Amino acid sequence: MMERKLTILYGSQSGTAQDLAEQIWRESKMYFFRGNVLPMDEYDVSELIGERFVVCVCSTYGQGEEPDNMKRFWKFLLRKSLPNDSLQQVHFAVLGLGDSRYPKFNYVAKKLHKRLLQLGGSALLPVGLCDDQHDLGYGAVFLPWINQLWDELGRIVPLSAGTHKLPESPREFRWQVDIAKEGHITKDISPEGIDLYADVKMPNGFQTVVVENRRTTAAEHFQDVRMITFEKKAVPWCSGDVLYVRPHNSKESVDQLFEIFHQHEFGLDKQTCVQVKAIDSEMPVPSILQKPLPLVAIAEQYWDLTAIPRARAFAVLAKNCSNELEREKLIEFSRYEGQEELFAYANRPRRTILEVLLDFPHATNSLTLEALFELFQPIKPRAFSIASAVESGKLQILVAVIEYKTKLSIPRRGLCSHWLKDLQPGNMVNAWVRKSTFQLPADNKTPLVMIGPGTGLAPFRGILQERELSETPTSAPLVLFFGCRSSTADFHCEEDLKRMEQSGMLQLFCAFSRDQPEKVYVQHLIKKEGMLLKKLLIENGGYVLVSGSSKNMPQAVKEALIEAIGDAQHIEKMIQTNRYQEETWA
Repeated sequence: MMERKLTILYGSQSGTAQDLAEQIWRESKMYFFRGNVLPMDEYDVSELIGERFVVCVCSTYGQGEEPDNMKRFWKFLLRKSLPNDSLQQVHFAVLGLGDSRYPKFNYVAKKLHKRLLQLGGSALLPVGLCDDQHDLGYGAVFLPWINQLWDELGRIVPLSAGTHKLPESPREFRWQVDIAKEGHITKDISPEGIDLYADVKMPNGFQTVVVENRRTTAAEHFQDVRMITFEKKAVPWCSGDVLYVRPHNSKESVDQLFEIFHQHEFGLDKQTCVQVKAIDSEMPVPSILQKPLPLVAIAEQYWDLTAIPRARAFAVLAKNCSNELEREKLIEFSRYEGQEELFAYANRPRRTILEVLLDFPHATNSLTLEALFELFQPIKPRAFSIASAVESGKLQILVAVIEYKTKLSIPRRGLCSHWLKDLQPGNMVNAWVRKSTFQLPADNKTPLVMIGPGTGLAPFRGILQERELSETPTSAPLVLFFGCRSSTADFHCEEDLKRMEQSGMLQLFCAFSRDQPEKVYVQHLIKKEGMLLKKLLIENGGYVLVSGSSKNMPQAVKEALIEAIGDAQHIEKMIQTNRYQEETWA
């Protein structure tokens, strides 16, 4: 039988591409494949020419950028010196993760697929383009794509006579997890004393201290928005750059998890220490989990207790479930055919993994330590536009605290925004800075038209502050369209903006949607400013920068701009030449 080796590589910014790559790896075991699953930059790319089967899973973020952990790999593949037949015996498949609201939808996966073909590789199947906008999420494309992958591989390297595909993966669990020897358990371990990520070095990473955490919206306003100020560190940033932080679970969520453990008599408490061990070299243990750790630290800093579970979590719960009814339902949710039911049960009401454990008590009862590490996704870092200029001596972010109702009785809360809301002056935070997806014009005489409703204002406040504090006064026309509900409740950074307007540096247009009987949004104001916008964008080659919620706003703004200048082609050309940029979030 031919050697069955399948190498799986991923480029992942927030961890989702890694999850899907690991799922492909897990399923590959049902077909008797062996091979590693690695971030692209940890793979020795010179070995690519010797591979026979390679699967690449990569996400695209911002304006078509590749994730940090595939940059070196991608740079190597772009070398002009690589012969066009370098990969002639490689069969590859590329799966992309993207968001169709962005003009460069799945740009990285499409580029990678094309480059592997140019280097002589043959594609096992067309590039898979997962779309975060799809009702069923990435699964809508991923699940049929992966089935097609196994069919195709089965055609090229069929199983030998008498061997059949296994009914389930023999590697159900990534790692072995044991309760550490008694000596590690101390009654007085405090989670505050343990920082799981203390030794993780991020590029441009630093520790900083909270200086101020101030509410910027009126006390009676429905939404709590915070301006959080951190001590400025030696790490430089440019206006528009992004600050990343990794939140912790709330004390309530952690307590609830241990209450579930207690009810099911798992014999696990906060002080129980666990040791996570690799089963083989294909799936190494992440560095942060390599030493014995009290469960409370893992529950607070590593497992995302508020995550909405994916199909995989339901497969893990179904595994040893003794109750027939629960098991049938869990299996339905874990299969492609049941994705609409899963969407209605989990995604639409935003049901958390902890709530799912309460809904399926028999399944929860049969969980093991290994299963818990499959069930809970790691907490992903969150990004916030920096709302201040380096010259101000402060690092500030503007955060809307997320809380809303669904049909479930308990309001849904954003994990990170609530964690940030509760930070006190003096608290230490690990953070890192990344380049913005905004690329500002090199010449600061170029007009900027900035459109930032709500907390979308953040990057523009940084850009404006930088211009205000710079040695040379800005000569470029700077225009800002800002929108919020009310001039008295949620007009963020009002003093700054009015001061800049009075000094003549900024032209400010404010839409207060609820201050009059009919609703007024930024797009209504844009439509009225045709003369100004034609001059700035058509005659003077200005840039448009849009920041804020990705829901309906970006499309409405684009349509308003087309109407204002009366030229759809000009806007399309601006998008193509990167003079029209969006940085939006769900």
